Amino acid sequence: MSYVSIREVTPRTGKEDVLKERMKSLSGIMGQHGAKSALYKVVAGEGAGRYDLQNWYSNLEDGAKSFQSYGADEAYKKVMQMRAGDPAGDIVGPWIGRMVFGAPKGNKPVIVHRDYFAPRNAVAMALDLAPELQELMDQLDVEIGIGVPMMKDDHEMLRVVYRFNSMVHWGSSVDKMVIDERFLKLVNKAHEVATLKCSRMLVLQ
Repeated sequence: MSYVSIREVTPRTGKEDVLKERMKSLSGIMGQHGAKSALYKVVAGEGAGRYDLQNWYSNLEDGAKSFQSYGADEAYKKVMQMRAGDPAGDIVGPWIGRMVFGAPKGNKPVIVHRDYFAPRNAVAMALDLAPELQELMDQLDVEIGIGVPMMKDDHEMLRVVYRFNSMVHWGSSVDKMVIDERFLKLVNKAHEVATLKCSRMLVLQ
């Protein structure tokens, strides 16, 4: 199992370059204090244009130690002071989630999220479908994961994550998915368990 904290930041008009520079700086600082940190930009779908700063941890204790450590770093404080004096974006989070299937092996260049409305009693049923989905995606060299919120404003969300090696890999993989009867049947089964609410594509910065 792994855990993630996510900050979702939407740039203010004319401030995207400033925001991106600050977010990359923060990601680097957090990485020096135990986080497996990565900055992604949402390039399509829900939230297009925003930046997602993701920090990954193998357990919550490590996450808490990292949070305290980078929070005391003078370089981190300096970026926070710049943000307070000259805001470049509007932030949501951090919110905390846990991966219940398929922890990431690294920072893939392209990620797709599919967020479902799923009452907690539906999570177990969704996990029953996960091994079959993993088997199909292994044939395309696509990593998958399933995550649920731990601390968030929405605790009836289930996120299926697809991790691709490149934009071209995403395109070729999806071309194959949409004509694969096994995949389509699996998607239909998933829709019986939960309701797809939104989706997005993210690119590593």
